[in-house]
Formats: sequence, C-alpha cells, structure tokens
Amino acid sequence: MTLRARLALLTSAAVALAVVAASVAAWLLIRSSLLDEIDQRLLSRIPDLEEMAQTAAELPDGARRRISLVVGNEPLGVQTITPTGRVEPGIPPGNDPESLVLDQEEQRMLDGDIEGPLLRSETIDGADFRVMTAALEGGGAVRLVQPLENVEETLTRIAWLLAGITGVGVVAAAALGWTTARTGLRPIDRLVDAAEQVATTKDLAHRIDAPGSIRDEVARLAGSVNAMLAALDDARTQQRQLVEDAGHELRTPLATLRNDLGVLLRSEQHPDRTLTPSDRAGLLRDLEAEAAALSDMVGEIVELARGGTEPEPPLETDLRALVERAVARTRRLDPAVTVTVAGRPFEAVVRPVVLERAIANLVRNAVQVSPPGGVVDVLLDETAAGARIRVLDRGPGISDADLPRIFDRFYRGQAARERHGSGLGLAIVAQAAELHGGSVTAARRKGGGAAFSLVVPVRDTEPAILSPLLDGP
Repeated sequence: MTLRARLALLTSAAVALAVVAASVAAWLLIRSSLLDEIDQRLLSRIPDLEEMAQTAAELPDGARRRISLVVGNEPLGVQTITPTGRVEPGIPPGNDPESLVLDQEEQRMLDGDIEGPLLRSETIDGADFRVMTAALEGGGAVRLVQPLENVEETLTRIAWLLAGITGVGVVAAAALGWTTARTGLRPIDRLVDAAEQVATTKDLAHRIDAPGSIRDEVARLAGSVNAMLAALDDARTQQRQLVEDAGHELRTPLATLRNDLGVLLRSEQHPDRTLTPSDRAGLLRDLEAEAAALSDMVGEIVELARGGTEPEPPLETDLRALVERAVARTRRLDPAVTVTVAGRPFEAVVRPVVLERAIANLVRNAVQVSPPGGVVDVLLDETAAGARIRVLDRGPGISDADLPRIFDRFYRGQAARERHGSGLGLAIVAQAAELHGGSVTAARRKGGGAAFSLVVPVRDTEPAILSPLLDGP
C-alpha cells in the first residue's frame, strides 16, 4: 500500500469514527431526552393518582378491559397495589396482574422503607413500557404504565436518519482523506521527481526548490536533500580533481622512467651505443629512485583518495611512543639531520595509524628541507584544545605566497620543486587532522625555518609536564 493510500485510509477512518461516534452520542442523547419527557409526564399525574385508583377500583372487571385511559394522545395503563402487595387488575395496558410482578423496591415502598415515586422500564409481551409506582395516602400504591411504542418508532426513524448521515459522512471522509493525502503529498511528489531527475541525469549540481516555509517539514526535507546533493557534488568534484591532478603529476615520473628505460634498451640492442659501466650504474640508480618516488606517490594518492572511508577505530594510545615510532620511520632519510623528541608520555584516544602517518609526513618534510648537520625538533604537549605535536626545522622556511596553499593537494612550493615529491604529504596531514576533529597550521619560525603544529582533541588525559624545549619555537 502506498503512503498516499495509507494517509487517505487513516484520515478517512479518523473522520468516519468521529462521525459514527457523534451519531451514536446524538441517538443516545435523544433517547435520554424522550425518556425524561415521559418520566416528567408520568410524574405530573401524581396529584391525580387517588382519583385514578378509585375509578379503577369502581369499574367492573369486564369494563376495565374495554376502557382505555388516554393522556397526551398516548394510552396510559393504571394498576392498583393493595397494602398487602397484591396487584389488582387495572385499566390496560398492563391490566394483567401477572404481567408486572411486585419488585423489591415497590415492596420496600409499601413497607415504608423508601419514599416514591419509583420509575423503571419493563417489557410486557415483547413491548416496552415505562412504569411509575407511587404510594397512596391510605396505604397501597398505584402504577402508571406508559407504552414506549411511539418513542421506539421515533428513535427508529432518528436511527435511520443518523445512519444515512453517517454513511454520507463516511463517504465524505473518504473523499476528504484522499484529497488531504493528495494535497499534502504533492510537495513530496515534487521532491521524488527532482530526486529521480538527479538519478537519471547524474547532475549533482541540480537543486530542489524548497516549497513552504522554512519551518515546514517538507522544506526541511528539501534542504536536507540539497545539502546531500551539495556534499556529493563536492565529493565528486574533489575526486575528479584528484584524478586529474594525479594524472598530471604521474606523467613526469612515468616519462622519466620511459626515457631511461629506452636509453637502457637501446644500449642493449645496439652494440655501438653501449653505455660505460659508470653511466649504466647511474642510469640504474636513477631508475630505482624514480620507481621509488613513483611508488610513494601512488601510495599517497591511494591514501588520500580513501579519505574518511572505513576509518580506523579510535584507540587509547601513548602519544610519546607514537611520535617516537613516526620519527624512527624518517631518520634514515638523511642521517646527517638530527631529529629530537621532547615531551612526557601520556595516554590519548586517537587513531594511531592515521596519526603516526601524519606525524611522519611532517617530520619527513622537515628532514628534507634541513641542511646537513641540521636539527629537527618534535615537541609534544597538551593544550586546552587537545594534544599538540609541533615539528620545527631550520630550513628555508615558507614564503608568503606558499602559506595559504601549503596543505593543498599536489601543491609544491618554490623550494620544494627542487627535490622529489608529490605534493601530497601535507595534504594527508590535513586530512588526518580533519578526521580527528583537530587542526594543522604552518608558520615561519623565528630565526629561519618552518614550524608546523598539529592539534588533535583527546579524552581522559592528565595535565602534561612541559619540557623546557617547549617554551618557544
């Protein structure tokens, strides 16, 4: 069953139930009013009960059966009850003493335990009557028996009328429910059409018009869909940009590899072009270096393309040990550069593999720009924002033009273009900071060099005891 059909059914059922309930309540109210009117009519005859009882007693039995007492165009039966509780034949209807037995309330009234009059409904030979019993001054009591035939006919006509009204109300409720569901879901239909258009055309730049006010649920849904489309469009744009940049960056090492392999192949195929042992060894070293650089670049591209998909689960980690591992991975790049680590050990909940790779990239970048005999300082401490890892070098520093784009993918500053690299290392650092909900910044170090600061939020950490090396860059 469709959503429209379910809404129409629920709306129709609710309105139909309300109509039925109103009809039943109206019928019961009318019935109660009619019975109250009959009771008031019977009670108004109390002053005439003595006369009625005397008249009924003076009539012979045969005459009683032929006489009818009519009050207000309706027959009214009269029965006399002796002080001993015997019911005397009376004026019909209800002239048979056996038709209405003496009940407990009437007996108590004869005994003087309760005062009248008493009102109740009885059924005599399949017909309904309203009975009033009132005590006489000389003892005994008189019953007035009012037939309810006219009341039942009136209630039957009213019931049929209300049934017709209820049927019309149910039909109207069904039509109203369908109309309401159709009108209410029309904005949803437009959203579905727009979403299907996006799915068909693959146009993630398309946006859905948000009908209604800002607080309307449909408008909020349209805004959520637009936000999702914008996120998907941005992700696809970044993916396309990554592929285009990766293809552009891979052309150079691939061209170099192809050229060096061509030289080597030609030297093997043409004896007159044989390379000297030193040239051949140099060519092989270049091939190895280019292959290693290409492998590193492909690995970084794959890592960057993965982004936040299937992220590593956060684990409680010793940050000092993590920083030491990251530094150990980079020390062999240039043994002439010294890398020092300062900061006390403390536990933090982070993604250890991602964070270690980011720190290693920062340290590798610092080692590569450091002069022979230079020193790279890696400082670990805690701040109000979380754990802070600073990497300080004494290299050429960062120019004003490079600072705004230093963490962009494939961006390489003027100084970085003179050495091998993909321009992805710092982009991976920025991605790791974002994954942790932290931040990474770059600045020029006083006295020359660069200072990178990676901050990641942590939990359940104790205040750090800072090393004197952390007082300033």
